[in-house]
Amino acid sequence: MSFKSRSDIPDLHTQLESLLDQVWRSESDWRLWDRVDAAVRLESIRVRRAQGVSDQKQAVSQPEPEPPE
Repeated sequence: MSFKSRSDIPDLHTQLESLLDQVWRSESDWRLWDRVDAAVRLESIRVRRAQGVSDQKQAVSQPEPEPPE
């Protein structure tokens, strides 16, 4: 990156502000993806629990078949 004159070079405060802005945006993205991951994890747990309950109900409601004589 080349600058034509010294006045084109951003001052230290501006550079720091830009850097911090990028850090804050990245942290915001990470928090968003953390929430998405947590929601997916909770949904998969809910589905497994629902399947477990339905499996238990089927086992109770369907007696084992008797072997043929």
